[in-house]
Amino acid sequence: MFNRNRGLRAGAAIASISLAAGCGVFSNGNSDDRGPIVVGTTSAPSTLDPAASWDGSWELFRNIYQTLLAYPSGATTPKPDAAKSCRFTDGSNTTYRCELRADMRFADGDRLDAQAVKHSIDRIRLINVSGGPAGLLGSLDRVEAAGDRDVVFHLNKPDATFPFVLATPAMSIVDPDDYPAHSLRKDGKVFGSGPYTLTSYDDGKRAQLVRNDRYKGFARRENSAVTIRYFQDSATMVKALRDKRIDVTYRGLAADDIIALQGRASKSLQLVDGSGTDINYLVFNPKDRWAGNIAVRKAVAQLVDRGAITHKIYRDTVDPLYSMVPKGLTGHTTAFFDDFETPASPRPASSSPTRASTSASPSPSGTPATATAPRPASNSGN
Repeated sequence: MFNRNRGLRAGAAIASISLAAGCGVFSNGNSDDRGPIVVGTTSAPSTLDPAASWDGSWELFRNIYQTLLAYPSGATTPKPDAAKSCRFTDGSNTTYRCELRADMRFADGDRLDAQAVKHSIDRIRLINVSGGPAGLLGSLDRVEAAGDRDVVFHLNKPDATFPFVLATPAMSIVDPDDYPAHSLRKDGKVFGSGPYTLTSYDDGKRAQLVRNDRYKGFARRENSAVTIRYFQDSATMVKALRDKRIDVTYRGLAADDIIALQGRASKSLQLVDGSGTDINYLVFNPKDRWAGNIAVRKAVAQLVDRGAITHKIYRDTVDPLYSMVPKGLTGHTTAFFDDFETPASPRPASSSPTRASTSASPSPSGTPATATAPRPASNSGN
């Protein structure tokens, strides 16, 4: 993350955006207010409704909505935010209970109670948007509103990771009066209970946020307003930073731009460095003729050279990952390294226990056969 030293104060919007990347918040500076801090990012929201989101929309949601649990800056485990407390109440990790903070309100003054939480979680599964977050709730059987402030999640199997699911912005709490149970909200308006309120939104270009005085949670706010500008690519965003049209660049910097900016760090340009939790995936379609073959997938896994990718492509601005869970978060392992160790020649594919055929034959013209693969999917592992 890069920012200009213009007397930035620790801001919840910046802190919230930083939660996914594990970056620290800005240190306190001058108290003079020269207008909203302007943040640049390449992750424009695809939706303003949490029930449809599993992408960069989460960055904005952390600021305008609230979840029962969330990640304080730099934390590896979630802590209560909208909730006063949350815990498993049984020894088998199948009953999870949260108590809300007292007198919770949405930004427009409507009451936020246990029924609102139940409504918010239930509608994710009822709407079940294709590619949306409903898959995160695979272990959930039902949600119970036990009074005004207590919510009980009954699971269909033991799931120690369920608190982490509740901490994702997809589980944002919405007002039942404004968000239909069986369809997405379509009027373009947003009222959550997060640290900030969205006052205006220009799709793919700009979001204006102001302080939500009804917010109750752990985020510290010392900024009254924040503007988020969305860019199509890293180069355009970096130019805006150099031209002093934005104060902060957070997400979407290309490796070459990071290296170039590191060389320009000075009194007028500050680098805030920290561990990230973004992941790039290579995803297989199990319905595909070849990708559905486990021997093929194992062969690809054996050949992927993470070290070469991080060094040659990302210029050592990222670390190789051998787990579906980012380093630093609970549940991280080195499973892929343990199973496949270092990259090898294609030979191990022929000795795969599956014994499925993975051989290739020349094309009729005698030229090598080629294969194409889609661009790896990217996700914020929060």
